[in-house]
Amino acid sequence: MFKRKREDSDDEEEASYGRQILPVANLPDDFDQEPMDGMQYLFTVRRAARQLPDIVRVPNPFEKPEPTNLPESIVQPSSDSTILPSEEWRQQFEMRFHNFRKNFDQPTLRIGPAVELSQRLMPAKKERDLWWAFICGQPESHWNPSRNKKSKKQKAHPVNTQKLRAWADEPSEPPTDLPTYGPVDEDSHDATENPTGSLPSPVTTPLPLDLLEELSQPVTTSVATTPGNAPMPTYREPNTTLLKRIDHPTAIHLLMYFTHWLNLYLHPPFDKAFLPTQTHARWILCLLSRVDDVVCADDMNLLRNLARAILAFLKATRTNPEPSQNLSGAMTESWCWIIITVVADVWKQRDLWMDAEQELCRT
Repeated sequence: MFKRKREDSDDEEEASYGRQILPVANLPDDFDQEPMDGMQYLFTVRRAARQLPDIVRVPNPFEKPEPTNLPESIVQPSSDSTILPSEEWRQQFEMRFHNFRKNFDQPTLRIGPAVELSQRLMPAKKERDLWWAFICGQPESHWNPSRNKKSKKQKAHPVNTQKLRAWADEPSEPPTDLPTYGPVDEDSHDATENPTGSLPSPVTTPLPLDLLEELSQPVTTSVATTPGNAPMPTYREPNTTLLKRIDHPTAIHLLMYFTHWLNLYLHPPFDKAFLPTQTHARWILCLLSRVDDVVCADDMNLLRNLARAILAFLKATRTNPEPSQNLSGAMTESWCWIIITVVADVWKQRDLWMDAEQELCRT
């Protein structure tokens, strides 16, 4: 009487989940009385289960409301904002810059040639003039005074090797592979650097998004010649061997030097000896990658001064392009935006964008 038979179920009845084993009372769908036994209770349970949805979705905690349709007058950007890099480019560049720093800090078994820790590959941190000579591609005799003093001392007091080899059967022969410290050509001015470990050299126009993913550029970069047809020194490019030895304090110190050199060039009349080049821009970008994520107030002030100096150079090239238009290796507008983006977005100095917009609108 109360048992629902299998043959009584028609096609219109909803399919039940699993096989029915326990007896269920056969009651009308509008049954609203208290269940008298277990079969009636199971009927009410199954009736309530049929009213529930078959598939449910957990609420998405990160779901955002759909944007409302704003008037075109609000969506349309102002004409002044077009002078700055787009927000999409800045976000993508910031992400790739962070990835570049993470990849560079990963421990590896071998990057470049094996170099002794005692070997001096670059000037001391506080030697500003020597660093300028080093970046400009001068030989080691110009930026390593200790090497000069050591070589002069050896020339003044030569060692008598014949006395040291008094018991040798044959006279001593001079060594054939002596290191030289004189002027070198552009292909061998830095023997300890690895050409394959050099850092990227981006395309300047349009703003390069793949800048930090291309790691196969030459170590040296030639710039334009002087009016007297005398070739200028070949600039020394940053590479992994050098950057691995540069920590946060050294990077901040060197960035302060670049700010000083930019100010020297911007002080009228423009001194072409301190003209910022694309090599200098690559050095600045690589040094910024060695700066910590969290910096103190003094270091942040130095970074802001660097961004303001780059902005002043960008404004000067727009208002008076004559000093740098004849040199093909001069720092381009794209490089200026790259450096400003790193300081303004990586270290969250967003007010620099407002300053840049105000300064460039005056040109």
